Amino acid sequence: MSTYVISDLHGQYNIFKTLLEKADFSDSDSLYMLGDAIDRGPAGIRILQQVKNSPNMHFLLGNHEFMMLNAVAPDGSVPETVEDLPGSDARLWTLKNGGDKTFNEYLNLKEEERIELVQWLSTRPLSTMVTVKDETYLLTHSFFQTELIDIPYCRLDYRTAWAIVWMTPYRDDIFVSPGEYAAIAPCRVVLGHVPVYVANPGFSGLAPFFDGNIIDIDGGCSSHRETDNPNKGGILLRLDDMTAFTCSFAENKENEEKSNGINLLQQ
Repeated sequence: MSTYVISDLHGQYNIFKTLLEKADFSDSDSLYMLGDAIDRGPAGIRILQQVKNSPNMHFLLGNHEFMMLNAVAPDGSVPETVEDLPGSDARLWTLKNGGDKTFNEYLNLKEEERIELVQWLSTRPLSTMVTVKDETYLLTHSFFQTELIDIPYCRLDYRTAWAIVWMTPYRDDIFVSPGEYAAIAPCRVVLGHVPVYVANPGFSGLAPFFDGNIIDIDGGCSSHRETDNPNKGGILLRLDDMTAFTCSFAENKENEEKSNGINLLQQ
């Protein structure tokens, strides 16, 4: 029984699948996904549905799911075009953050599936605490408020939720002091939101970034056009022993080419 964390897959379902296979993830293990499963890549809704339907997988909202919930209609209805989405974050989501890819997937769901997905996302928390081998971890997409840990999104106001899913010590435009994280040590904070190649001044490859009591596991799946990049992709971290499993865009492309080759031979 092991505990895993992953973040910021941004629609890269094949990378997600490869990482679970590498870790030999089983029904006796637990996985916490720290948001941003969707947008930019091709299969974010598919990732969400797998997590939603897996009793040993848990989901925390990221800023991309936050934008989606503030873009689509809660009753599952959809407009004829993405430009007519009703929510206040619709343009921010679809025009600036790759939500158009997710919206096209969302359109293909049945109305009852859309309603169920939105309702499920609305009840997800933004942060949670886990204890693994006597170590305590606060899991979040980016920031936190200790009094709001495990509180469902639907019970938070917009500004409070916005600060938790957007604020970070690794971007000047949405900066929050690293001291906020250090204040809860020895509890360690596992997060995503900002890729390790941005957060880590000494970045030299696809791996978690350990910074005081912060562990950043965003491998850079948001860089979805860099299909040959060996230094960006997904990171799956096992908290039991800090083993990191990785799958880069370059590896994923190679896997897909091998799979296509096998399929052609079988035709």
